[in-house]
Amino acid sequence: MMVKREGTKILVSWQSTCMEDVEKAKEVYNNLTKQVWFAVFTSEEENNQKRVLEFKPEYEKLRFIPLSEGG
Repeated sequence: MMVKREGTKILVSWQSTCMEDVEKAKEVYNNLTKQVWFAVFTSEEENNQKRVLEFKPEYEKLRFIPLSEGG
């Protein structure tokens, strides 16, 4: 699992086949969303973004945007 800061945003990526990665990523997701960060999934095929309201291991990458940025 990787956590990377991009300015005020946070990028979290993991391997869906590694249960340890999935558990850590889910923990980060839960912690950040409780702190009112918005989770966003970017589809590379469709090149669009959507807000994530539930953690799904198959996403493998989420960007977190703070509420102050308008998420």
